[in-house]
Amino acid sequence: MKRILIPAVLIVLSMQMMAQNEVDALRYSYLIPGGTARTTAMGGAFGALGGDITSLSTNPAGMAVYQQSEFTFTPAFEFINSNSVFLDNRTGDFDYNFNVNSFGYVATSRFNKEDAGLKNINFGIGYTRLNNFHQNILISGDNPYNSMTDWFAARANGIHYSQLQNDDNFYSSLAWETYLINQVSLLDTLNYVSVNNGVYGQNTRHSISRDGYRGEWDISLSANYNHTLYFGATFGIQPVRFEQTVFHRETDADDAIADFNSFSFKESLYTKGTGLNFKFGFLVRPVEWVRFGAAIHSPTFYNLSDEYSTDLTSNFVSPQMSQTWYSKYGYYNYQLTTPFKAIANLAFIINKFALISFDYEYIDYSLSRLRAYDYTFIDENMAVQDEYTGAHNIKGGIEYRLGFLSLRAGAAYFGNPYSSSGEINNSAHTMMYTGGIGFRTKSFYLDFAYANLSNSEQYFMYEGLMNSPVSDITKNTSRFLTTIGFKF
Repeated sequence: MKRILIPAVLIVLSMQMMAQNEVDALRYSYLIPGGTARTTAMGGAFGALGGDITSLSTNPAGMAVYQQSEFTFTPAFEFINSNSVFLDNRTGDFDYNFNVNSFGYVATSRFNKEDAGLKNINFGIGYTRLNNFHQNILISGDNPYNSMTDWFAARANGIHYSQLQNDDNFYSSLAWETYLINQVSLLDTLNYVSVNNGVYGQNTRHSISRDGYRGEWDISLSANYNHTLYFGATFGIQPVRFEQTVFHRETDADDAIADFNSFSFKESLYTKGTGLNFKFGFLVRPVEWVRFGAAIHSPTFYNLSDEYSTDLTSNFVSPQMSQTWYSKYGYYNYQLTTPFKAIANLAFIINKFALISFDYEYIDYSLSRLRAYDYTFIDENMAVQDEYTGAHNIKGGIEYRLGFLSLRAGAAYFGNPYSSSGEINNSAHTMMYTGGIGFRTKSFYLDFAYANLSNSEQYFMYEGLMNSPVSDITKNTSRFLTTIGFKF
């Protein structure tokens, strides 16, 4: 490998953002909540029925249906399988996770006067897991079209090499220091060429490892008026933790690129924070066999903190050498406001031996906003408005009772959040199919549920100034839940 020689210079390092964009806005806005095994087994369509701890995080008016105090606990196990297709090459990987999907306590205060309109006031506190970020993805294949080194060169174009650490510390600066990009010539110091120099076919391996969760602690108060009208309100506290490591390696297995052997690039992101929101809802029971209601979820107001870094290692055969370069560590605090959600609920109770329930949700993902005290996020918020749109979620479930035994089934459709105008994932959505069984007595119940969730996405390993060939990624999640509950 030959490199244009340059004199050493002293460079003053400055802070630079690597993350905080429209991808983050969607990640913390899009959710597929868990809950108890009973709610899950009915496709999550439990808003009009109430009497379940999941009501605190969906329609809090459902908590007013309780006539007894209750404690409930729901552990869960998830198996997440991911497959990718990159240039006709299929690769798969998996992950699994044990978690507490839901638990909570409801205290009931009943009024004994028969003529009193207000029958009871209930207080509840609970936890629900809203998202599980665990996933391992592998992408592999020979790329005859371009290289990540071209993407590094495109990012560096227009920047003098002495300013790369200031202007693009996490990406092209590392490529410059590890000899993966060079100046076009001694005279042209503002444009760059990659080490591939137009020769491709290198083996590419790309892995994504994700971890973390988004949960919610709910504190609720509800009231039952004459067993006909129910009101409820919830204050929600949402802790979030997200970790992602992206590892990218390219190898010149056929020795087609002069002097070059391989390089490995790693990008790490860790996000933590807390969000606050409010929920308000009502239920109406006009006759014994019908219940309907609605709820509004306010935007969630997050304070988030990112930590991020990158490193890059190159290997050459002539001269034989290896170079590793590390970015500085990036830290950034910012705010995210997620969209509000509107929910409508409807349920039918058939002679006390069957339930049929439906939930409808609307959420406009283009309303997410990023904010900070020292940055405007104008471009990022414009990207949110351009790339995302309103989505419709539809859930349905049925329960059939055989004495103390209940059989349940359901399904849910989570609509596509992407705009139809040029967005690569504009047909993406998530389907969930569920089933379960439950055993109930007057003071104790035990429920089991299974949920299968599937979705697909198209993914670029690098994009913007230059796009990698697209990868088709499918994700299939098997979720197993058990709920133990006590009434008293």
